Amino acid sequence: MDYLTILAAVGGFQGIIILLSILFRFRHRKNMPLALLLVVFSLRLATIPTWNPEILLAYPWIYPLTAPLPFLFAFLLWWYIRELTSDTMNPPQFFYIHFFPYFFEVIAISCTLLKMDRGEYVLFIDSVFSGNPPLWLLVRNGCKVVLNILYIVLSGRIAFEKKSKRLSNIKQLWVRTLVVVPFLILLAFAYVAVVPSATALLSSKFILPFFILAITMVLLIYIISFFLLIMPPGISIYQRKEHSEHSILLCSEIECKDILDMLEQRFAGGVWQNPDLVLSDIASEINIHPNRLSYAINHGYKVSFRCYLNSRRLEYFISRLKNGAHKKQSLLDLAFEAGFPSKSTFNRFFREKMGVSPSEYMHQFDSTIG
Repeated sequence: MDYLTILAAVGGFQGIIILLSILFRFRHRKNMPLALLLVVFSLRLATIPTWNPEILLAYPWIYPLTAPLPFLFAFLLWWYIRELTSDTMNPPQFFYIHFFPYFFEVIAISCTLLKMDRGEYVLFIDSVFSGNPPLWLLVRNGCKVVLNILYIVLSGRIAFEKKSKRLSNIKQLWVRTLVVVPFLILLAFAYVAVVPSATALLSSKFILPFFILAITMVLLIYIISFFLLIMPPGISIYQRKEHSEHSILLCSEIECKDILDMLEQRFAGGVWQNPDLVLSDIASEINIHPNRLSYAINHGYKVSFRCYLNSRRLEYFISRLKNGAHKKQSLLDLAFEAGFPSKSTFNRFFREKMGVSPSEYMHQFDSTIG
């Protein structure tokens, strides 16, 4: 048991260190499920040595604290992979429902144990560690395994199918690693959870099944450490750092194209006619982080968002001139209709793009028509 205790303590401590690095160095809403996963993993890993009759009898509250935690493992993993591969800022659909199995199990286990007197609780712990647990416990453990399998499958579909091909190579490697290693953890956990003899062997000092489980959990924690230390773009995909020649890639070619497609769909509705429109407004409407939207426009169109926005306004202004709108409205009214926020902005941008003032352009335009 000494080896298992040391392994669990080291892994739990390392998980806390990584959690702190995520909270302080890689702060972003999309990293929240990874931080939560590390909390759950570290807590469960650090308490593996408490899974023995003496400690559980002395501290009954440990059982309802730790036993339900596996309900969160694969869900948090799936949530994080979904966040990494999604351009949206939205949480999963029916978000809070995903936490229901965990909270239900906490309540159910607590109520079950509270109904037991001391003698019944002693018999319950004895049955668990003698390899003859009650049926309800095996059913609940089976539910944990089934639910984790479901989320691992969903994670695998994201990581290995079409959606992952839109990602950069480093992000593909990251999300696929985050599926494979937890799958190994799931196999070890499934054996420990649904095979009563595994717990019975633990009481006889045969710790191999739990040792394998602890090893795989530590392995995942150290893989996360590896990416945090030497491949930060794989984690902090929304963190922007300016360099002397270029900035960190915020999206791949395919991702940029998808973002620009969403931008064009939004602009097709004439949103650029709003004189107060700013980058963050559009980013919020299409559920894209502003840094990624700005990068996609710069990368795809080779201009800034402001220049792109005013170009669309200018296109509208010129189309209105060609339709003869200037015969009924002043040039300034048409400029405001196009979304230009002020006369000076309109005149400056028009001359920059067309080489002449708006009045000179209109005179040339009327002469051409005449």
